[in-house]
Amino acid sequence: MIDFDREVTNLQQGQESALCFFMDQYSHALHFHAYKFVKNKDVAREIVSDAFVKLWERRLNFDSEERIKSFLYLVTRNECLDYLKQSRNKYQHDEEFLVGLESTEENILTKIIYTELIELIVKEIEKLPKQQGQIFQLSVLEGKETEEICEELGTTASNVYFSRSKAISTLKKVFKHKNISYYQLSLLLFIIPEL
Repeated sequence: MIDFDREVTNLQQGQESALCFFMDQYSHALHFHAYKFVKNKDVAREIVSDAFVKLWERRLNFDSEERIKSFLYLVTRNECLDYLKQSRNKYQHDEEFLVGLESTEENILTKIIYTELIELIVKEIEKLPKQQGQIFQLSVLEGKETEEICEELGTTASNVYFSRSKAISTLKKVFKHKNISYYQLSLLLFIIPEL
């Protein structure tokens, strides 16, 4: 069983192994969280790395795993906002989109829950056959069109449709065993991001 309290204490004492522990715990979800904002994997990776640097610099300020987690999500969100504001001319983000990103604490909690759900889905996707997992990732999580997926993976549209439906069918069964319905997943995946 993971002893978060011990790892928090180790972090406060400057043990780099504790920083690595929190990186292992939250990196993947934070990368996804950042990518949803900036739509650039390299930028998302850099933003998340900066968040962990800031955690290390302020490690004495944290006395619980919950505070560390909230801090990492907040820093990541703020860095994404800064990036989008700096690149506004390049990417033509409109004011309404940026205002929507500046959320209240309740929205941050909702986004954390959403990101953790995605983390759970990603873990299950990794268990799918390779092509099914890739197609589900590209079409559902990254929102790419069938033609883009065909070009990227060198496959046919019918193969994309077949693989996507097989992946969805498998995931429905997995989440049914976890008492999460496909309807609930759909709501969480497609409604929560709009909050």
